[in-house]
Amino acid sequence: MSLSSEFIQMEQLEETVLATLHTVVDGESGSDVVDSGQVYAVVATGTAVRVLLDPDRFPNQISQDSLAETLMPLVEAIPGVARAVVKPRPQPVALAKALPGVRHIIGVHSGKGGVGKSTISVNLALALAKRGLKVGLMDADVYGPSAPTLLGLSGRLQTTADGRKVLPKEKYGLKVASLGFLLPEGQALIWRGSLVDEGLAQLFSDVQWGELDVLLVDLPPGTSDVHLAVARQAPMSGVVVVTAPGQVSVDDVRRGMEMFADLAVPCLGLVENMTGVVCRRCGEETPVFGTGGAAELAAQTGLPIMAQLPFYPPLAEAADAGKPPVAEFPDSPIAAPFHALAAQLARALKLDEEQAGAEHSESSYE
Repeated sequence: MSLSSEFIQMEQLEETVLATLHTVVDGESGSDVVDSGQVYAVVATGTAVRVLLDPDRFPNQISQDSLAETLMPLVEAIPGVARAVVKPRPQPVALAKALPGVRHIIGVHSGKGGVGKSTISVNLALALAKRGLKVGLMDADVYGPSAPTLLGLSGRLQTTADGRKVLPKEKYGLKVASLGFLLPEGQALIWRGSLVDEGLAQLFSDVQWGELDVLLVDLPPGTSDVHLAVARQAPMSGVVVVTAPGQVSVDDVRRGMEMFADLAVPCLGLVENMTGVVCRRCGEETPVFGTGGAAELAAQTGLPIMAQLPFYPPLAEAADAGKPPVAEFPDSPIAAPFHALAAQLARALKLDEEQAGAEHSESSYE
């Protein structure tokens, strides 16, 4: 089954659950529990469904718990639902405003650091751009913004002529803004609390991104307030989850997926990185980091595996040199998996169809 059909199935499952919930009437308002706002969101992650309730719509905890008990068996009985959770949404998130001109915001997340998330973010963004799409990359990893190094960029962001906006840097046809560009070169800073909110607000609101088909956001690993802060800034179409084959990484990823479900952000699929090390001499791949982690997680959640990427030693050398293989060596075996991943994501979001439609409209107008 293709990734696009997997994604469509998750959307259809959410619609089916919502249709069922529309049949449950709130005794006080007379409206169903969806129209009354008591059901805040329904999020399908593969075959697992999470129904989030809005605590502000209930007179007391007892009525909220009562509705949760009513809804749970209804959702569990829906064909295609392997696991159901009914719970209150997390602390209120300010209504995120769409970024003008940006069609899709996609997060790239990992449960732990050191699994190649940022390298994947950079090369995925470049692979999408090579498909003719307008792409931006936002490096929001507060624990180590590495996009500047991976792309060979440095210096501060420049302001527009009127001083109201800042301009993203551009390289390889990619627009780039990073928390690393907000600091004087060589200066370290611990991003926390209000500094995180301020830095992210600059990247989302102050950067003049212009028209983009996709804005990829390289998120920090793990689960933290930073992810909540990102959710406040702009609505995400979904997240791509990066994991390594080992069990520890998979456990961390599972917690991250639950966090995004609570934020009503769908997980689009899994990327298993470092499936093995490819020998420089013979090209044989050796699974030194474990095996089967992503397959196990996919089986448990119903999420598709979007890509399985082996580790090529030259990839690390290219990263240190600021020469991403998708840009510098686009036809190499190292770049090929990133092009395949970009094709999967483009199909899932129907980006190629949107682009073709836009080009057809322009040619018809001419």
